[in-house]
Amino acid sequence: MAVEPIVYPDLVEGAAQPAARPTVTVAAFIGRTERGPVDEAVSISSFDDYRRVFGGHSSVGFVSHAVEHYFQHGGRAAVVVRLANGATRATIDVPAGTEVLRLVARRPGSREYLRVSVDYDRVVGDPRRFNLVVQRVARPGSNLVEDQELYSGVSVDPNDRLFIVDVLRDSELVRLGGPPPSCRPDATLPAHPGDPIPYIERSNPGADGDELTDYDVVGSNEEGTGLFALDRAGRVDVICVPPPPSREFGTTALLAAERYCRRRRALLIWDPPWSWYTSEQAVLGLRALGLKSSNAMTYFPRLRPRDQLARFPAGVPACGALAGLLAASDGTRGFAGGPQGRLKTSLTTVVDLDEQEAAHLRRHGINPLAVAGGAVVVDGNASLMPQDRVPTAAQRLDTSRTVLHVVDVLERSTSWAMRAIEEPGTGEELVKQVRALLADLHSRGALVGRGADDTFFVRVVPRGPDVVVLRVGFAVIKPGQFVTYELEYRAGRTTAREVPPLDA
Repeated sequence: MAVEPIVYPDLVEGAAQPAARPTVTVAAFIGRTERGPVDEAVSISSFDDYRRVFGGHSSVGFVSHAVEHYFQHGGRAAVVVRLANGATRATIDVPAGTEVLRLVARRPGSREYLRVSVDYDRVVGDPRRFNLVVQRVARPGSNLVEDQELYSGVSVDPNDRLFIVDVLRDSELVRLGGPPPSCRPDATLPAHPGDPIPYIERSNPGADGDELTDYDVVGSNEEGTGLFALDRAGRVDVICVPPPPSREFGTTALLAAERYCRRRRALLIWDPPWSWYTSEQAVLGLRALGLKSSNAMTYFPRLRPRDQLARFPAGVPACGALAGLLAASDGTRGFAGGPQGRLKTSLTTVVDLDEQEAAHLRRHGINPLAVAGGAVVVDGNASLMPQDRVPTAAQRLDTSRTVLHVVDVLERSTSWAMRAIEEPGTGEELVKQVRALLADLHSRGALVGRGADDTFFVRVVPRGPDVVVLRVGFAVIKPGQFVTYELEYRAGRTTAREVPPLDA
C-alpha cells in the first residue's frame, strides 16, 4: 500500500474536514557516530544517506548498526543526532606570506579528513583575492572526494562583499579559526607544469573525545542539545538510544528519555543493559529500575549477526530492528501499533529462550526475542507498565501506541481551532471533524466496535467564552471501553490531557 504523509487541513467553512491519511513512521537515533554534525537532527531516508553524513560502522558506538537494521526491516524515514563528549576539530594552516589562514573543521572528530588548495585563476591581478577549494576525502592520501566546496574570488579585505569571514559562514566543511591574514594565502602550485594540484592536509587532526555520559544524552533544553536536538526534527514516533559498547547508560538517561517521549507522544525502545545475561537477571534488573511507562518498552535478549559471532560476543542492540518492524507494520495498517513480522535471518539472539523463560519475561513487561523457524520474532506485546492479569490499553504495546497515534492525529488535525475560538460554530465544526477522523481510524482497524456508539464519542464540554473543550473517548481494546481525552483549544494554544476513568 502506498503510504502518504499525514495532512493537517485548515478549517473549511461549513464543511466537514477531510480524514487524516496514514502516516510514515519516523524513528530517531541518538548517540555516538564516526563523524557528522553534533547536536543536530539530520533527516535521512536510507542507510546510504547515513553513511554520507555520519560515516560507516565503527567501534565508538552502535548507532550505525541500529540505523542499518531499521532500514533493513521496513523503516522509511529516520532522524539521527550525533552526540560527542569532548570531541575536538581538525585544523588546517594555509601559509599566507609570514602569516597563516587557519581553517577549522565544522564537524569535530578524528575522521574528518579535510584538505584545501589555493589558486589565483582570473584574480591574479588583485593582491587580496584568491580561489579556495575545500575537500573532504575518504581517508588521508585518498583521491576519493566525498564532499567539495569551491569559493571563487574571495578576499581578505573586510570591506569586500566576498570577505572570507562572511563567505565561510555558509560552509558545511570549515569555518575560520582566527583572524584572517593581511595578505592572500599562498597559491598551492604543482612543482612542475602538468602535475596534479597539491593540497594542504590537516595541520592537527581532530579527536573523538570520551565515552558518552548520561548528561550527554539528556542535553539541554535551552541549548537544544542531546535529546532536545529532536525538537527541531518535526514529528518523531520512535526514539532509540543505543548504549555504547563499553558501558551502560544509567537511570538518569533512561528517565530523561522516557519523559521526553511522553512530551512528544513517542515510544522509547530501551535496549537491555549489558549486565542482563539471563532472563532472571532481566526481570530483576527491570524491577530495580522501577520505571512505569506506556511510552517505553524493552526486550531480551540482544541480537548477534550470524556472520560475526566472534566480533560481538555480547551482542548488539535490537532497537533499530524493532523500530523497523514497527515502521513496516504502521505503514501496512495505516496507524501505529505493535511490531509484526520476523527479523532478517542474518540476525540471531545471544541467548536462546525456552517457553517458560519467555512467559516469565512477558509477565514482567519484557518482550522476549525468540527464534522460531530459523528467524527471530518478537514474542511479546508489553509496554513498561505493570502487567496485570487483565491488560489495559497502557500495558499493551500495540494499543498504547494506537492511543498515542489517535491523540496525535486529533491534536494536529484540529489545530486550526485555536485560531478560530471566537468564530461562531467552531465547537460544532470541531465535533464534526473529530467524528470524521475517528470514523476513518475505525475503518482502518485502529478502533474496535460494531458501530459509532460503542467505538467513540465526541462532545463539547462547557468551559468559558474564550475556550473550546472537546471530550473524546475511543475504544482500542473492547467496544464501549473508552480511553478518554480532553482537547482544549485557546487562542494560540492546543493541549490534550487524558481524563481518569472515574472523571470520564
